[in-house]
Amino acid sequence: LETELNENPALERLQDDQEPIQDEAILKVVAPHELRPGSDDFEFKRSLPQEEEPDWLDFASTGTSLWDHLRAQLIPMLPHSLHLVGEYMVECIDEKGYLTTPVEEVALGTGCALEHAEWVLAKLQHCEPAGIGASTLQECLLLQLRNPETLEQKLARAIVKGYLDDLIARRTMKITRKFKVMPDVVEAAFQEILQLSPYPGEAFGGSRSTKSIKGHGVTPDLILHRDETGWQIDVRGVDAADLALNREYRKRFKELNSMERPPKDEKRHVTHYVQRAEDFIGCVHQRKRTLRKIGEYLIQNQPSFVDTGSYEFLRPLTRTKMAEDLGIHESTVSRATMDKFVQLSSGEIVAFEVFFKPALRIQKMIEEILQHENPDNPLSDDAIARLLEEKGVSVARRTVNKYRDRTKLLSSRKRRSA
Repeated sequence: LETELNENPALERLQDDQEPIQDEAILKVVAPHELRPGSDDFEFKRSLPQEEEPDWLDFASTGTSLWDHLRAQLIPMLPHSLHLVGEYMVECIDEKGYLTTPVEEVALGTGCALEHAEWVLAKLQHCEPAGIGASTLQECLLLQLRNPETLEQKLARAIVKGYLDDLIARRTMKITRKFKVMPDVVEAAFQEILQLSPYPGEAFGGSRSTKSIKGHGVTPDLILHRDETGWQIDVRGVDAADLALNREYRKRFKELNSMERPPKDEKRHVTHYVQRAEDFIGCVHQRKRTLRKIGEYLIQNQPSFVDTGSYEFLRPLTRTKMAEDLGIHESTVSRATMDKFVQLSSGEIVAFEVFFKPALRIQKMIEEILQHENPDNPLSDDAIARLLEEKGVSVARRTVNKYRDRTKLLSSRKRRSA
């Protein structure tokens, strides 16, 4: 907002003694078909085709996220019946490009057959950037060496597949003797491996925060809370009513449009900034409306989680499903929620991403279980798995172990010692 106010002389923030912008000026962008010839603001109507009108999120977000990039590649490759599986699986990709949820859990979470989930994973692993969708570093490197062409690349693949320890220790002679090649060939294979990306997702430079904050330091974009009258939704940020067209620019715009031969350069300048200001004001209005719709949707579809903040009540959700139900484009949902925070009725502030990250539910439930365990008699991974199953979440002991490792939680034996 401050950047736009500084760069656009036709846009200004209203002072207390200024008139608020009229609804027609906002409708011009968000519902241009409602403007009719003869109305005062008709001449301000955009001349761009509707499909070219700016998206309010473009003012705040540039570039494509890793997850949008993967969806754009994966979903068209899948039959419609597996779109949900593809969406779910993309949401299980972390910032580094790794699949954080076992494919068995993806199948369980989406209600599809395991072989179908494995087929979708194979498709995902053919997407760019190369190496995406792996579960381990070794698998990530092998995916990038999927189609070796040169001798060095073939040797590099063989080394990654069975001799990673020797690679790390730089035991060149051992590999030379094993594959009966010259040391310079092994060194060339090493160089091939060094050119691979251990974290292919980081090329996008994006991050998806899934942290929750009980204190201060993060300002929520959306507040959902319940009082004696029911649910309340508060969309934070500037209102469209707080912004206005600069009066001098508005006046000059009308004067120039009434002239038979207006100065071309001046008309181009004034028209550009007036339209840009109107776009921005309309986009601010659209932002608030979109976030309010998303808030209403979360209250309707995730009421227990929004009310209590307990991850036990968090239900699987994808951006595609939300977009379909709201009747808006999926990219709008994606950009509207990216790097944004919502305050729950419990007072906890969480990233929007928690609603779309299936693996996070299990991770948080394990943390909640461990917070309430008897420190003198810590729960084993088997016991944690049984408690999760009682809550309707079926996971294997090894899955509990993996989530515990990921969140740096100690084993029961080490917790007892601690």
